[in-house]
Amino acid sequence: MSGVSSETIIPVSDPAAMMGMFIRHIKDDHGMEFDVAGDGSRFLEHDGFGLAFKPEPQGLLVRIKGPNPGVLIFFKEEIVGHVAEVDQSAANNIRWSGETSEVGSLPGNFKVLRVKSSRMIFSGMQRVTLTHEDVASMVDHGIHIRLMMPLDPTRTPVWPRMAENGIPRWPQGEDKLHARFITLRHVRLDDGEVDIDIALHEGGLISDWAEKAKDGETVGAMGPAGAARLPTSKGVFLAGDRTGLPAVARMMEIAEADATGHVVVAMPDDGDIEDYLPSSPFHVHGVPPKRFENQVVDMAREMTKPGETGFAFFAGEFQNAQDLRTHFKDTLGLDKTTQLSTAYWRRGVPGFGS
Repeated sequence: MSGVSSETIIPVSDPAAMMGMFIRHIKDDHGMEFDVAGDGSRFLEHDGFGLAFKPEPQGLLVRIKGPNPGVLIFFKEEIVGHVAEVDQSAANNIRWSGETSEVGSLPGNFKVLRVKSSRMIFSGMQRVTLTHEDVASMVDHGIHIRLMMPLDPTRTPVWPRMAENGIPRWPQGEDKLHARFITLRHVRLDDGEVDIDIALHEGGLISDWAEKAKDGETVGAMGPAGAARLPTSKGVFLAGDRTGLPAVARMMEIAEADATGHVVVAMPDDGDIEDYLPSSPFHVHGVPPKRFENQVVDMAREMTKPGETGFAFFAGEFQNAQDLRTHFKDTLGLDKTTQLSTAYWRRGVPGFGS
């Protein structure tokens, strides 16, 4: 593998069984199949990422590749986390090649961001402008950051620190953090600023923070992560309610200039959706927020067809996400590399997702 890479041998007695667990998980949850290399290892590569497994006498050899060291930290967290589900001792004893992080240091992709301003841009949507001297590293690969703050807002934050197995060790107990992936809506490199847009709702810790954020306050972040480009420019379908608006907007921005397809979004009650979304070649359909949940699934079925839709994305309410994931996968035949349907909140569950 070329690029930024690392490898480890997971010390388990049955490496073939553990390899099978990973392969099944990635196929079932991500819709991706492994190829077989000449040395018998199983591997896959997609969009700048690579993953390979090979049973060895001393354990399971794992090789990973990512576009930069910061993104590789998220990749390592995934690997170690799945190992910990079946063998905590093996997860603790993982050691990665080329590891440059010192034990006890802050993760290489971690930053403390400072609030510059917070304002409502339309009803129910708060824009927080954050500053940092190295904003450029936040947009190297991906459109999201993992925002974090103390679960108890009255406590001084204790940030995650690197552990021996190459991943962050998160504080527990009274110092436990609340962390969620948030879309970077705008990035101004010359000014050292980023904007994040947060949908306001009752019971959400990040929502409450955004609404009350004051100049000079700080918040932790790791990233970037997520898509850096769309896998295709033909037959794109993007949809999101108010919570998914920032992600839809960024995906419109990273689409190719010759992209074709449809965008379906919840239109602000007191704002112009065209003022919020970037100009693009997509056909944009605004739906009143009160009707969005009841209409978006039927609209997706009308605007997408098997063999013609190359990529589909949704972000919003849980049941909508479930229904659209079924449509994307079963009806359109898309896999995890060409579709993503994510629940940002769930009706009847206060604070779900934020």
